[in-house]
Amino acid sequence: MCNIKSFNLFLVGLAGITLFGASCSKVKDLYNDTTAGSDSSSLFPAGVNVPTDFMWNSTRAVDVRVAVDDQFSGKYFYRVEFFDNDPTLGSGTNLLAAGQAKSGQDFVGKLMIPTLAKYIYLRETSPLGVAATSMIEVGQQNAINVGGVSAGSASKASVLRSAKTSATLASGSLRAAAVEATPVVVPSDAIALSGNSTISVESNKSYVVKSGVTFTGKIDANNGTSNVKIYIQGSWKNTSFELNLGSNNGLYITQAGSIDLVNVTQNTVGGFVNYGSASLSKMETKNNTLYVNYGTLAADKADITNGNFTNYGVATIQNLSSTTNGTVVRNEGTLTVQNATLTNATLEAVCHTVINSLTTNGATISVAQGALLSLDKLDAGGTKINLAASSILDVKTLAKFNSQSSTMTGPTSGQALARLKKVDVSNQWMAITYGGNLEVACSDHTANAQWSTYYVINSPAKLVPYDKSTVVIAGTSCNAGGNNASSGNPTDQTVTEVNLGTYSYVFEDKWPAKGDYDMNDCVLDMNITKFQNTANKVTKVALKAKLRSIGASIRFSTAVQLDGIAAGNVKSVTYSRKDLVGTALPLGANGTESGQTYAVLPLWDDAHKAFGVTDTRFISTQSGQYAPVEVIVTIEFNTPIDNFTYGTLNAFIVNFNQNLAGRNEVHLVGYKATDKINKSLVLKETGRLLSASDPFKAKSNEPFGLLVPVSFVYPSEGQAITAAYPLFESWATSGGTQNTDWYLHKK
Repeated sequence: MCNIKSFNLFLVGLAGITLFGASCSKVKDLYNDTTAGSDSSSLFPAGVNVPTDFMWNSTRAVDVRVAVDDQFSGKYFYRVEFFDNDPTLGSGTNLLAAGQAKSGQDFVGKLMIPTLAKYIYLRETSPLGVAATSMIEVGQQNAINVGGVSAGSASKASVLRSAKTSATLASGSLRAAAVEATPVVVPSDAIALSGNSTISVESNKSYVVKSGVTFTGKIDANNGTSNVKIYIQGSWKNTSFELNLGSNNGLYITQAGSIDLVNVTQNTVGGFVNYGSASLSKMETKNNTLYVNYGTLAADKADITNGNFTNYGVATIQNLSSTTNGTVVRNEGTLTVQNATLTNATLEAVCHTVINSLTTNGATISVAQGALLSLDKLDAGGTKINLAASSILDVKTLAKFNSQSSTMTGPTSGQALARLKKVDVSNQWMAITYGGNLEVACSDHTANAQWSTYYVINSPAKLVPYDKSTVVIAGTSCNAGGNNASSGNPTDQTVTEVNLGTYSYVFEDKWPAKGDYDMNDCVLDMNITKFQNTANKVTKVALKAKLRSIGASIRFSTAVQLDGIAAGNVKSVTYSRKDLVGTALPLGANGTESGQTYAVLPLWDDAHKAFGVTDTRFISTQSGQYAPVEVIVTIEFNTPIDNFTYGTLNAFIVNFNQNLAGRNEVHLVGYKATDKINKSLVLKETGRLLSASDPFKAKSNEPFGLLVPVSFVYPSEGQAITAAYPLFESWATSGGTQNTDWYLHKK
């Protein structure tokens, strides 16, 4: 004869024990109780302890409230949805809650979230059908409030640029470093330059190419002199000469003047100021120098190192680079760059700035109020991008963020817009984090993996389709027409049916004695679909249960208690398999188990018979020998209820070792038994086999059941869960603080 699981309890008033033998083909059980009431099995090796207050939770409850940014004065509903993962994953994510909200009616609900989830995803769909997604870092908080982002006047009013007013950037009030445009006064004693000679300047003297004069010579301004000023009123043209300005020397081109040189390099302090026209193959700054353009500037290459460049006029640069902290490239006019590389530098787009290809590393980018930064391609690493109210970042082809975490942050009031045609984060951990009052318009964005975070969009920042931007930004001289929200006919975005995804309940069957801890005696998948009215009240619930494994030789029933829902509030219950219920758990007129305070709903009276077998053999559908048993239980309520979640479901099994004093029920840790449990048995075994703090924990704090927020891949018969899931032990011994994803790592 082969060994079977046996469970003998000698109880006062024992009316009878129903035990059924198992097929001799079954695998030998790890637990063989030969002494009545013994408890010799152990989940962990000797010396391994589980914290006494550990509740064995892989999920937890969070209260949420969402106040939408209602642009329709409460006339239409917005749809509100919460997910445990990026909703763009489709089957890789579960809906946690959903409903409708508008001005005067916030969405209020309760979520059951996996304890491993660092973020939850909020998707709000406007009456125009625009879906905006954001992420909320849940941490350890038990309540989350999301307020509507009021666009305010800043995102709707026209923001006009003044030539003499510095803009306020997202990072703070940054004023222009350069002096404002004032007429250039050439000293009367300035030395006139003409012809094609080479001039060696002297300290503290001024030189001038006068109006109507074309100078084709060279100027030696890096000869140890200082405080030299060179003025160009006419024209200086020498396409083979590189001007090197020495310490504190300066070059000034007046409005009528022009230069055409190979290079202008400033070594220390001093500067280069252009009010006229400048054409250069290259310009370079070094050691705290300042270049300012008020006129027209064209350069093949600009290397801004240890210095700053400010543009108030029209500047066209083919290749722009900077590699130093403290360096600022600031545009308050019209700046067009073909290729730019910024390392540890700052770009300030105060007015319309166009860059074909921008590569950054450790840089800071600020876009001012009412301004537009237009890029064809962006390749950013470790970069801070700050967007002021009514500012626009427009990436027309590809924005790529690498492993050096970057941030993109909108303002604290008003809204900013990032139009990103495509975003690639190269599957790098938290490559980009969006935050503040920022709308990211992108339809082709790398999605987060099921439990891996490649990007973060912290609420109130939100992600909307590329062509469905909702931010209204009036056109200015600095933003090429601004941004107008999409139009359409608004309609209510209601939610009447919410599918909460699939969780698994797994049980050991020998309560109050411990079993073999293969956690496959009963493996039950559960799916909740709830039906709601427009007040987000639940009127009906459909429970789809799938029995996938019986690793038990004891016959048992399976049922759910709806915690907090009175049996009398159930109007009716419809069972898809009426043939499986009504005997072991007798039903009342409304379809709930009779004699219970809270609604108790059987799923099947006898798990083995549900599979169509008369004996108590092991049944593991993992091998494909048996198809899972599926039932649907539909509950309709007399009075609609709030917050129906997996936390409402108190699933349990009833083994057939019971007597007139009550029955043996196996519940999850932290849940209460039904009115019909054998209370005398609980009292007798508390402190002996059972924990004094919870009757559904063993004395050594081990559980009899678990709930996991996935369809659980259960261990094979005879394989302890600790062997099948190597991270399980550290999860348990840490009190659930480590390896919260243990159930995703089967050996």
